[in-house]
Amino acid sequence: MEHGTYKVSEETRERLVNAAGELFSLRGTEAVTLREIADQAGAVPNAVCYHFGGKDGLVEAVRQYALRLWDEERLERYFQENEALLATKDGRRQMVADTVDLYFGLLCADGQPQWVNRFLVRALLTSQWQGERHEAIARQLVETFCRIYMRITGNDDRMTAVCWAMAIIAPGALLAVSEFDFVHFKEGKGIDYAFLHRLQATVTRNALLSLGLAENTTN
Repeated sequence: MEHGTYKVSEETRERLVNAAGELFSLRGTEAVTLREIADQAGAVPNAVCYHFGGKDGLVEAVRQYALRLWDEERLERYFQENEALLATKDGRRQMVADTVDLYFGLLCADGQPQWVNRFLVRALLTSQWQGERHEAIARQLVETFCRIYMRITGNDDRMTAVCWAMAIIAPGALLAVSEFDFVHFKEGKGIDYAFLHRLQATVTRNALLSLGLAENTTN
């Protein structure tokens, strides 16, 4: 009996985290009430206090859940471990393609709830979720792409490097936060992963083209 009660309790906790994450990612933490969260989760009004001690505890649980698979240093580690690729044109192509793939894989992982994608975009682009971890997410991502741009081009103009980085980051971020099926311009039911992969391929090609590394370009 106790085991069954524990299971029910854990299921309620999961529902509350997902309900809160959905609402927080759309409207921010301040605009959402505990009653709205409980109603969306199908739980009793005092469930949040019972499971998390209050709203602050729930916000932290949502934060931890959304960031559980995110590794903001993954791109930087890849760059450091594969700097030798910069020695050849084919290697530079591979580095760009691989880092774009890593970014899209982190932001829009297969099967990841869409509210998590929106949460990560907020962490990247706003101060909605403040804290050192969120600052690190944005900083590491942009810095790594900027470093790749500067090393490949030899151009140390930071503004140009950031523009190149944002041209990679923005399409995935837009798709992650959207509620629309961009192919048919209607309300969607989560990310269309076939479209996501097509978008990623386009982003990669444009990034390579701007560096003079597309397959049909010459040195």
